Amino acid sequence: MMSMTVVKEIPIDKIIIPETRARATFTEEQHQELMASIKNYGFTVPILVQDNKDGTYTLIDGEHRTLIAKELGYEKIPAVIVEADTKKATMLNVLANTARGTQNPMDVAEALQRALEAGATEEELAAATGHTVQWVKIYLSLTKLPEVYQKALREGKLKIGHIKQALRLPDAQEAAAALDAALSLSWDVKTMKYYVDQRIAELQTVMMMGGEGEVGPPPTVEEAKIKVQYRKCTHCRRNVKIDQIYSTFVCRDCLMLLDYVVKNLGTGEQAMRLIYDAVNFYNTYKDKVQQLVPSQIPQYQHMVPRQIPQHQSYNIERPQQSHPPTPQVSQSPQDRVSELEDRMNMLEQLVQRSHRVLLQRIEELSDAVKNIVSSSKSTQSRSPPPSQG
Repeated sequence: MMSMTVVKEIPIDKIIIPETRARATFTEEQHQELMASIKNYGFTVPILVQDNKDGTYTLIDGEHRTLIAKELGYEKIPAVIVEADTKKATMLNVLANTARGTQNPMDVAEALQRALEAGATEEELAAATGHTVQWVKIYLSLTKLPEVYQKALREGKLKIGHIKQALRLPDAQEAAAALDAALSLSWDVKTMKYYVDQRIAELQTVMMMGGEGEVGPPPTVEEAKIKVQYRKCTHCRRNVKIDQIYSTFVCRDCLMLLDYVVKNLGTGEQAMRLIYDAVNFYNTYKDKVQQLVPSQIPQYQHMVPRQIPQHQSYNIERPQQSHPPTPQVSQSPQDRVSELEDRMNMLEQLVQRSHRVLLQRIEELSDAVKNIVSSSKSTQSRSPPPSQG
Protein backbone atom coordinates (compact mmCIF):
# COMPACT_ATOMS: atom_id res chain seq x y z
CA MET A 1 0.00 0.00 0.00
CA MET A 2 1.59 3.25 -1.08
CA SER A 3 1.40 6.38 1.04
CA MET A 4 0.79 9.94 -0.06
CA THR A 5 2.10 13.15 1.54
CA VAL A 6 0.56 16.57 1.52
CA VAL A 7 1.03 18.87 -1.45
CA LYS A 8 4.59 20.20 -1.41
CA GLU A 9 6.54 22.55 -3.65
CA ILE A 10 9.58 20.93 -5.17
CA PRO A 11 12.38 22.34 -7.40
CA ILE A 12 11.60 21.96 -11.08
CA ASP A 13 15.21 21.13 -11.91
CA LYS A 14 15.00 18.09 -9.63
CA ILE A 15 12.12 16.56 -11.63
CA ILE A 16 13.07 13.74 -13.99
CA ILE A 17 10.71 13.23 -16.95
CA PRO A 18 10.96 9.63 -18.27
CA GLU A 19 11.41 9.34 -22.02
CA THR A 20 8.94 6.47 -22.28
CA ARG A 21 5.65 7.28 -20.64
CA ALA A 22 2.01 7.84 -21.60
CA ARG A 23 1.49 11.40 -22.78
CA ALA A 24 -1.57 13.48 -23.46
CA THR A 25 -1.56 15.44 -26.72
CA PHE A 26 -2.37 19.15 -26.69
CA THR A 27 -3.05 21.56 -29.52
CA GLU A 28 -1.36 24.96 -29.65
CA GLU A 29 -4.65 26.58 -28.63
CA GLN A 30 -4.94 24.30 -25.58
CA HIS A 31 -1.31 25.04 -24.69
CA GLN A 32 -1.93 28.80 -24.74
CA GLU A 33 -5.11 28.43 -22.69
CA LEU A 34 -3.31 26.39 -19.99
CA MET A 35 -0.42 28.87 -19.91
CA ALA A 36 -2.85 31.77 -19.44
CA SER A 37 -4.66 29.89 -16.66
CA ILE A 38 -1.41 29.17 -14.75
CA LYS A 39 -0.19 32.73 -15.25
CA ASN A 40 -3.45 34.23 -13.92
CA TYR A 41 -4.53 31.71 -11.28
CA GLY A 42 -1.48 29.61 -10.46
CA PHE A 43 -1.45 25.81 -10.18
CA THR A 44 -4.93 24.57 -9.29
CA VAL A 45 -3.92 20.90 -9.82
CA PRO A 46 -0.52 19.76 -8.50
CA ILE A 47 1.67 17.38 -10.47
CA LEU A 48 2.25 13.77 -9.34
CA VAL A 49 5.82 12.54 -8.71
CA GLN A 50 7.65 9.58 -7.21
CA ASP A 51 10.34 10.22 -4.56
CA ASN A 52 13.65 8.66 -5.65
CA LYS A 53 15.17 9.09 -2.13
CA ASP A 54 18.18 10.92 -3.57
CA GLY A 55 16.76 14.42 -3.82
CA THR A 56 15.24 13.84 -7.27
CA TYR A 57 11.69 13.04 -8.31
CA THR A 58 10.36 10.98 -11.21
CA LEU A 59 7.36 12.54 -12.88
CA ILE A 60 4.22 10.38 -12.96
CA ASP A 61 1.67 12.91 -14.18
CA GLY A 62 1.84 16.62 -15.13
CA GLU A 63 4.50 16.92 -17.83
CA HIS A 64 2.66 19.65 -19.70
CA ARG A 65 2.18 21.75 -16.54
CA THR A 66 5.85 21.26 -15.63
CA LEU A 67 7.05 22.45 -19.04
CA ILE A 68 4.80 25.52 -18.89
CA ALA A 69 6.13 26.31 -15.42
CA LYS A 70 9.68 26.24 -16.81
CA GLU A 71 8.59 28.42 -19.73
CA LEU A 72 7.09 30.97 -17.30
CA GLY A 73 10.25 31.03 -15.20
CA TYR A 74 8.99 29.09 -12.17
CA GLU A 75 11.69 27.56 -9.96
CA LYS A 76 9.33 25.41 -7.89
CA ILE A 77 6.05 23.65 -8.59
CA PRO A 78 3.42 22.12 -6.27
CA ALA A 79 3.48 18.32 -6.31
CA VAL A 80 1.98 15.30 -4.60
CA ILE A 81 4.86 12.95 -3.72
CA VAL A 82 4.09 9.23 -3.61
CA GLU A 83 6.07 6.31 -2.30
CA ALA A 84 5.69 3.71 -5.04
CA ASP A 85 7.66 1.00 -6.76
CA THR A 86 8.12 0.91 -10.55
CA LYS A 87 5.01 -1.17 -11.11
CA LYS A 88 2.72 1.11 -9.14
CA ALA A 89 4.29 4.30 -10.51
CA THR A 90 3.76 3.07 -14.06
CA MET A 91 0.17 2.13 -13.29
CA LEU A 92 -0.44 5.60 -11.85
CA ASN A 93 1.05 7.18 -14.95
CA VAL A 94 -1.27 5.12 -17.19
CA LEU A 95 -4.27 5.82 -14.98
CA ALA A 96 -3.65 9.58 -14.90
CA ASN A 97 -3.15 9.90 -18.66
CA THR A 98 -5.65 7.42 -20.07
CA ALA A 99 -8.41 9.27 -18.20
CA ARG A 100 -7.87 12.22 -20.55
CA GLY A 101 -8.44 10.17 -23.70
CA THR A 102 -6.05 12.18 -25.91
CA GLN A 103 -2.87 10.15 -25.65
CA ASN A 104 -0.88 8.37 -28.30
CA PRO A 105 -2.20 4.78 -28.34
CA MET A 106 1.29 3.30 -28.65
CA ASP A 107 2.49 5.24 -25.59
CA VAL A 108 -0.40 3.82 -23.58
CA ALA A 109 0.22 0.32 -24.96
CA GLU A 110 3.91 0.46 -24.03
CA ALA A 111 3.12 1.82 -20.54
CA LEU A 112 0.65 -1.02 -20.00
CA GLN A 113 3.28 -3.50 -21.20
CA ARG A 114 5.87 -2.13 -18.75
CA ALA A 115 3.36 -2.38 -15.91
CA LEU A 116 2.61 -5.97 -16.95
CA GLU A 117 6.34 -6.79 -16.97
CA ALA A 118 6.67 -5.15 -13.54
CA GLY A 119 4.23 -7.68 -12.14
CA ALA A 120 0.78 -6.15 -12.68
CA THR A 121 -2.01 -8.40 -13.87
CA GLU A 122 -4.42 -7.55 -16.68
CA GLU A 123 -7.18 -7.30 -14.09
CA GLU A 124 -5.13 -4.77 -12.08
CA LEU A 125 -4.44 -2.71 -15.19
CA ALA A 126 -8.12 -2.74 -16.05
CA ALA A 127 -9.00 -1.50 -12.57
CA ALA A 128 -6.29 1.18 -12.67
CA THR A 129 -7.38 2.56 -16.03
CA GLY A 130 -11.11 2.22 -15.49
CA HIS A 131 -11.49 0.01 -18.58
CA THR A 132 -12.31 -3.63 -19.23
CA VAL A 133 -9.82 -6.48 -19.41
CA GLN A 134 -10.64 -6.76 -23.12
CA TRP A 135 -9.60 -3.10 -23.57
CA VAL A 136 -6.29 -3.88 -21.85
CA LYS A 137 -5.74 -6.95 -24.07
CA ILE A 138 -6.34 -4.92 -27.25
CA TYR A 139 -3.86 -2.23 -26.20
CA LEU A 140 -1.29 -4.83 -25.17
CA SER A 141 -1.66 -6.44 -28.61
CA LEU A 142 -0.45 -3.19 -30.20
CA THR A 143 3.07 -3.83 -28.88
CA LYS A 144 3.19 -7.04 -30.95
CA LEU A 145 2.30 -5.32 -34.22
CA PRO A 146 4.94 -4.83 -36.93
CA GLU A 147 6.74 -1.51 -36.67
CA VAL A 148 5.01 -0.09 -39.76
CA TYR A 149 1.62 -0.31 -38.03
CA GLN A 150 2.96 0.98 -34.70
CA LYS A 151 4.40 3.98 -36.53
CA ALA A 152 1.05 4.57 -38.26
CA LEU A 153 -0.71 4.51 -34.86
CA ARG A 154 1.74 7.06 -33.46
CA GLU A 155 1.21 9.33 -36.47
CA GLY A 156 -2.58 9.01 -36.38
CA LYS A 157 -2.79 7.26 -39.76
CA LEU A 158 -4.36 4.24 -38.05
CA LYS A 159 -6.76 4.21 -35.12
CA ILE A 160 -7.54 1.60 -32.51
CA GLY A 161 -10.76 0.91 -34.42
CA HIS A 162 -8.73 -0.24 -37.45
CA ILE A 163 -6.81 -2.69 -35.25
CA LYS A 164 -9.99 -4.00 -33.63
CA GLN A 165 -11.52 -4.70 -37.03
CA ALA A 166 -8.36 -6.36 -38.37
CA LEU A 167 -8.23 -8.66 -35.33
CA ARG A 168 -11.64 -10.06 -36.33
CA LEU A 169 -10.04 -11.71 -39.36
CA PRO A 170 -8.97 -15.37 -38.98
CA ASP A 171 -5.19 -15.03 -39.28
CA ALA A 172 -2.24 -12.61 -39.30
CA GLN A 173 -1.96 -12.66 -43.11
CA GLU A 174 -5.56 -11.51 -43.55
CA ALA A 175 -5.15 -8.86 -40.84
CA ALA A 176 -1.98 -7.53 -42.44
CA ALA A 177 -3.65 -7.30 -45.85
CA ALA A 178 -6.55 -5.35 -44.34
CA LEU A 179 -4.25 -2.93 -42.50
CA ASP A 180 -2.11 -2.42 -45.63
CA ALA A 181 -5.23 -1.52 -47.59
CA ALA A 182 -6.43 0.82 -44.83
CA LEU A 183 -3.07 2.62 -44.83
CA SER A 184 -2.69 2.82 -48.62
CA LEU A 185 -6.28 3.92 -49.26
CA SER A 186 -6.71 6.09 -46.13
CA TRP A 187 -9.78 4.18 -44.99
CA ASP A 188 -11.79 5.38 -42.04
CA VAL A 189 -12.88 2.81 -39.44
CA LYS A 190 -16.35 2.49 -41.01
CA THR A 191 -14.87 1.50 -44.38
CA MET A 192 -12.50 -0.90 -42.65
CA LYS A 193 -15.43 -2.57 -40.89
CA TYR A 194 -17.30 -2.96 -44.19
CA TYR A 195 -14.25 -4.56 -45.81
CA VAL A 196 -13.77 -6.98 -42.89
CA ASP A 197 -17.48 -7.91 -42.90
CA GLN A 198 -17.31 -8.66 -46.63
CA ARG A 199 -14.10 -10.64 -46.34
CA ILE A 200 -15.34 -12.75 -43.43
CA ALA A 201 -18.54 -13.54 -45.37
CA GLU A 202 -16.44 -14.61 -48.39
CA LEU A 203 -14.20 -16.84 -46.27
CA GLN A 204 -17.19 -18.46 -44.57
CA THR A 205 -18.82 -19.16 -47.96
CA VAL A 206 -15.63 -20.72 -49.34
CA MET A 207 -15.21 -22.85 -46.22
CA MET A 208 -18.77 -24.16 -46.47
CA MET A 209 -18.44 -24.96 -50.17
CA GLY A 210 -14.91 -26.24 -50.54
CA GLY A 211 -12.99 -26.37 -47.32
CA GLU A 212 -9.88 -24.66 -46.02
CA GLY A 213 -7.65 -25.80 -48.89
CA GLU A 214 -9.56 -23.72 -51.41
CA VAL A 215 -9.33 -20.41 -49.56
CA GLY A 216 -7.43 -17.99 -51.77
CA PRO A 217 -4.91 -15.36 -50.68
CA PRO A 218 -6.14 -12.10 -49.13
CA PRO A 219 -7.14 -9.36 -51.59
CA THR A 220 -4.44 -7.04 -52.85
CA VAL A 221 -4.71 -3.31 -52.16
CA GLU A 222 -6.29 -2.74 -55.59
CA GLU A 223 -8.76 -5.59 -55.08
CA ALA A 224 -9.63 -4.24 -51.64
CA LYS A 225 -10.17 -0.78 -53.15
CA ILE A 226 -12.76 -2.19 -55.57
CA LYS A 227 -14.37 -4.29 -52.84
CA VAL A 228 -15.26 -1.30 -50.64
CA GLN A 229 -16.55 0.78 -53.56
CA TYR A 230 -19.77 -1.25 -53.72
CA ARG A 231 -22.75 -1.69 -51.40
CA LYS A 232 -25.79 -3.95 -51.63
CA CYS A 233 -29.11 -2.21 -52.37
CA THR A 234 -31.70 -3.05 -49.71
CA HIS A 235 -34.48 -3.27 -52.34
CA CYS A 236 -33.11 -5.02 -55.42
CA ARG A 237 -30.15 -6.67 -53.60
CA ARG A 238 -27.70 -5.70 -56.33
CA ASN A 239 -24.12 -4.56 -55.65
CA VAL A 240 -24.06 -0.88 -56.59
CA LYS A 241 -21.25 1.69 -56.47
CA ILE A 242 -21.16 3.50 -53.16
CA ASP A 243 -21.72 6.92 -54.78
CA GLN A 244 -25.06 5.59 -56.09
CA ILE A 245 -26.27 4.38 -52.69
CA TYR A 246 -28.62 6.73 -50.85
CA SER A 247 -30.11 6.60 -47.39
CA THR A 248 -33.23 8.60 -46.57
CA PHE A 249 -36.44 8.47 -44.58
CA VAL A 250 -39.24 6.73 -46.48
CA CYS A 251 -42.92 6.66 -45.52
CA ARG A 252 -44.87 3.39 -45.58
CA ASP A 253 -46.71 4.19 -48.82
CA CYS A 254 -43.51 5.06 -50.69
CA LEU A 255 -41.79 1.95 -49.34
CA MET A 256 -44.67 -0.22 -50.55
CA LEU A 257 -44.49 1.48 -53.94
CA LEU A 258 -40.75 0.80 -54.20
CA ASP A 259 -41.26 -2.84 -53.28
CA TYR A 260 -44.09 -3.12 -55.83
CA VAL A 261 -42.03 -1.54 -58.62
CA VAL A 262 -39.00 -3.74 -57.99
CA LYS A 263 -41.15 -6.87 -57.71
CA ASN A 264 -43.26 -6.26 -60.83
CA LEU A 265 -41.11 -4.09 -63.10
CA GLY A 266 -37.58 -5.25 -62.35
CA THR A 267 -34.64 -3.27 -61.04
CA GLY A 268 -34.75 0.49 -60.72
CA GLU A 269 -33.08 1.05 -64.10
CA GLN A 270 -35.40 -1.38 -65.91
CA ALA A 271 -38.47 0.02 -64.18
CA MET A 272 -37.53 3.60 -65.07
CA ARG A 273 -37.14 2.71 -68.74
CA LEU A 274 -40.50 0.97 -68.81
CA ILE A 275 -42.26 3.82 -66.97
CA TYR A 276 -40.68 6.44 -69.25
CA ASP A 277 -41.83 4.50 -72.32
CA ALA A 278 -45.36 4.24 -70.93
CA VAL A 279 -45.52 7.93 -70.00
CA ASN A 280 -44.23 9.01 -73.42
CA PHE A 281 -46.75 6.73 -75.14
CA TYR A 282 -49.62 8.15 -73.08
CA ASN A 283 -48.55 11.77 -73.59
CA THR A 284 -48.31 11.28 -77.35
CA TYR A 285 -51.79 9.75 -77.40
CA LYS A 286 -53.23 12.56 -75.27
CA ASP A 287 -51.61 15.28 -77.41
CA LYS A 288 -52.97 13.82 -80.65
CA VAL A 289 -56.50 13.50 -79.28
CA GLN A 290 -56.46 17.04 -77.87
CA GLN A 291 -55.36 18.39 -81.26
CA LEU A 292 -58.37 16.73 -82.94
CA VAL A 293 -61.03 17.48 -80.31
CA PRO A 294 -61.79 21.25 -79.96
CA SER A 295 -62.19 22.20 -76.32
CA GLN A 296 -65.06 24.60 -77.11
CA ILE A 297 -67.44 21.75 -78.13
CA PRO A 298 -68.55 20.31 -74.77
CA GLN A 299 -70.57 17.45 -76.26
CA TYR A 300 -67.35 15.88 -77.59
CA GLN A 301 -65.30 16.10 -74.42
CA HIS A 302 -66.09 12.46 -73.67
CA MET A 303 -63.60 11.52 -76.37
CA VAL A 304 -60.66 12.78 -74.26
CA PRO A 305 -59.01 9.84 -72.46
CA ARG A 306 -60.39 9.54 -68.96
CA GLN A 307 -58.10 9.78 -65.93
CA ILE A 308 -57.56 6.50 -64.15
CA PRO A 309 -59.24 6.85 -60.72
CA GLN A 310 -56.98 6.81 -57.67
CA HIS A 311 -57.72 3.93 -55.35
CA GLN A 312 -57.64 4.34 -51.61
CA SER A 313 -55.70 1.13 -51.13
CA TYR A 314 -53.77 -1.33 -53.24
CA ASN A 315 -52.65 -4.89 -52.95
CA ILE A 316 -48.98 -5.60 -53.53
CA GLU A 317 -49.48 -9.32 -53.94
CA ARG A 318 -52.42 -9.18 -56.39
CA PRO A 319 -52.22 -5.99 -58.51
CA GLN A 320 -55.13 -5.02 -60.76
CA GLN A 321 -54.77 -6.32 -64.32
CA SER A 322 -57.65 -4.46 -66.03
CA HIS A 323 -55.23 -2.62 -68.30
CA PRO A 324 -53.31 -4.30 -71.16
CA PRO A 325 -50.42 -6.48 -69.99
CA THR A 326 -47.18 -4.60 -69.37
CA PRO A 327 -44.45 -5.39 -71.92
CA GLN A 328 -41.88 -7.83 -70.57
CA VAL A 329 -38.81 -6.10 -69.25
CA SER A 330 -36.63 -8.84 -70.71
CA GLN A 331 -37.49 -7.69 -74.29
CA SER A 332 -34.64 -6.25 -76.33
CA PRO A 333 -34.74 -2.50 -77.12
CA GLN A 334 -35.52 -3.30 -80.79
CA ASP A 335 -38.51 -5.45 -79.84
CA ARG A 336 -39.81 -2.76 -77.47
CA VAL A 337 -39.50 -0.07 -80.17
CA SER A 338 -41.24 -2.29 -82.71
CA GLU A 339 -44.11 -2.98 -80.30
CA LEU A 340 -44.51 0.72 -79.52
CA GLU A 341 -44.52 1.57 -83.26
CA ASP A 342 -47.27 -0.99 -83.85
CA ARG A 343 -49.35 0.49 -81.06
CA MET A 344 -48.77 3.99 -82.37
CA ASN A 345 -49.95 2.96 -85.83
CA MET A 346 -53.10 1.45 -84.31
CA LEU A 347 -53.63 4.66 -82.36
CA GLU A 348 -53.25 6.83 -85.47
CA GLN A 349 -55.78 4.68 -87.35
CA LEU A 350 -58.20 5.00 -84.42
CA VAL A 351 -57.72 8.76 -84.32
CA GLN A 352 -58.24 9.06 -88.07
CA ARG A 353 -61.52 7.11 -87.90
CA SER A 354 -62.65 9.22 -84.94
CA HIS A 355 -61.73 12.35 -86.87
CA ARG A 356 -63.86 11.31 -89.86
CA VAL A 357 -66.83 10.55 -87.60
CA LEU A 358 -66.34 13.89 -85.87
CA LEU A 359 -66.25 15.84 -89.15
CA GLN A 360 -69.36 14.05 -90.39
CA ARG A 361 -71.19 14.89 -87.17
CA ILE A 362 -70.12 18.54 -87.40
CA GLU A 363 -71.44 18.73 -90.99
CA GLU A 364 -74.78 17.23 -89.89
CA LEU A 365 -75.07 19.76 -87.09
CA SER A 366 -74.15 22.56 -89.48
CA ASP A 367 -76.91 21.49 -91.93
CA ALA A 368 -79.38 21.28 -89.06
CA VAL A 369 -78.50 24.80 -87.95
CA LYS A 370 -78.89 26.10 -91.52
CA ASN A 371 -82.33 24.48 -91.79
CA ILE A 372 -83.42 26.01 -88.49
CA VAL A 373 -82.26 29.48 -89.58
CA SER A 374 -83.95 29.14 -92.98
CA SER A 375 -87.20 27.96 -91.40
CA SER A 376 -87.18 30.88 -88.98
CA LYS A 377 -86.80 33.44 -91.78
CA SER A 378 -89.63 31.83 -93.78
CA THR A 379 -91.99 31.97 -90.78
CA GLN A 380 -91.27 35.65 -90.21
CA SER A 381 -92.04 36.53 -93.87
CA ARG A 382 -95.50 34.89 -93.69
CA SER A 383 -96.59 36.65 -90.50
CA PRO A 384 -99.36 39.47 -90.88
CA PRO A 385 -98.23 43.07 -90.32
CA PRO A 386 -98.94 44.56 -86.88
CA SER A 387 -102.21 46.60 -86.48
CA GLN A 388 -102.16 50.43 -86.93
CA GLY A 389 -105.11 51.16 -84.75
